[in-house]
Amino acid sequence: MSTQTQEHLGPYRVIGKIGEGGMGVVHLGVDPAGREVAIKVLHPHVAADLKARDRLFREVETMRRVRSPYVAEVIDAELAGGQPYVVTRFVAGRTLEDTVLTEGPLAAREVIKLAQGLCRALVDVHAAGVIHRDLKPSNVMLVDGEPLVIDFGIAHLVNAARLTQTGMFVGTPGYLAPEIIRDSQITQAADVHALASTVFFAATGRPPFGTGTFEAVCFNTMEGRAQLDQAPAWLRDWLGRALQVDPAVRPGARELLRMTGALDPAARPGEGARLGSRTLTMHTVSDLLPPVEYGPAQREEEHPAPAPTVQAGRPEERRPAPRPAEPFDLRRFLAGSGFVGVLGLVTLAALTVVMPVVVGLVVAGLTLALRVGDHYFGDTGRTLSKSALVAAGHLALSLAVGLAAAGFLNTAGRLSAGHAESLAAGVFTLGLFVLPGAGAVRRTASRTLARLLPGHRATVVSVAVMGPIALTSVIVALVEGL
Repeated sequence: MSTQTQEHLGPYRVIGKIGEGGMGVVHLGVDPAGREVAIKVLHPHVAADLKARDRLFREVETMRRVRSPYVAEVIDAELAGGQPYVVTRFVAGRTLEDTVLTEGPLAAREVIKLAQGLCRALVDVHAAGVIHRDLKPSNVMLVDGEPLVIDFGIAHLVNAARLTQTGMFVGTPGYLAPEIIRDSQITQAADVHALASTVFFAATGRPPFGTGTFEAVCFNTMEGRAQLDQAPAWLRDWLGRALQVDPAVRPGARELLRMTGALDPAARPGEGARLGSRTLTMHTVSDLLPPVEYGPAQREEEHPAPAPTVQAGRPEERRPAPRPAEPFDLRRFLAGSGFVGVLGLVTLAALTVVMPVVVGLVVAGLTLALRVGDHYFGDTGRTLSKSALVAAGHLALSLAVGLAAAGFLNTAGRLSAGHAESLAAGVFTLGLFVLPGAGAVRRTASRTLARLLPGHRATVVSVAVMGPIALTSVIVALVEGL
């Protein structure tokens, strides 16, 4: 649409085009009272999805209830005609993305001001029962130093039905929550993750999960590999808590707002620098991959890292920095997928006692499959022959520990040879997961469980199911073994 072919959209007079995106064209307009508004006209191929258009209408009516000085509220929408459009408040200013890419990262006090404003925006948005779904630097305007959230996640709403069928998603890599990439249930926690990613960009001038290929950025997001070491030390803990992989353990918008009051740029180095649980420092090997073009070219680092050396046509792999040790949190462990894994291991060990040969072979095959997955999909840096050697050595060690346990139980206890061997088979199963050399097995199992149980609700249900199964298996194993 242009001003030559269409001067009005409903009661709004069109002044001119001010932008265009994947969902539609944005025009500057004037309402009947003479106030300036932004009119987003959906593209024809988007408007053709009648089912999605009906859902969008209901969501827009909900969005219109949002009233906040930090949100460019939705004023009106016409979605039933041949040229559907959404009208929002218009504010002159520059986006956060444009500001950072042209002027560099914000100063510390400006970052705190941005974080506080975005948190207040989400508090108001979530209080109305709305999820923004598309918070990112290009959807945040800076007006007199204050942030203004614009452009609700209409792309997600319009494409929800179609994208579910195709297995794709709409959004900018680096600012999507892991549950959106996994196509899991989307809650208000997804906005918290996006908010932290946006603040990270404002403070560093870079997206939080690297600039590799689309697939690499998505993988880093799902694995929680944020480049927190590049953020200011005083901001890392705040970011790490909001960038948790599990949405159930992220703070809410109101809690995150409270936490901004404790941000102190003058803190001593190292204070507040503890990385959040399951939020890892991203492997720098992804920096060797082609960058994602999500905006104008980024500024070069003041001290760029040396280029990787090349040997036989392959770039030399760079090892990630070791993670700082974190204290064990029992409550977090019991609420996470790791506890489900422990229950599963207990069940497998108990079943091995009951059926030593069958279950033992199945478990051995399972650990082998987990090792193969770690070799091909993990960042081990080992050759296939070295991985096979480690697997063989670990299997031999587990067998040796099992045989030693059988000999000890047979001689020191009052058990028959058969019962001692059954209990030793359970020890063998445990050894496959806990003895030295089992890191690849545990690592792949943890990643698999994290993908299968992306949220707190799924974890609680799994614990409720696995708990009785594990208890029953242990009781049966004790009866059989004794």
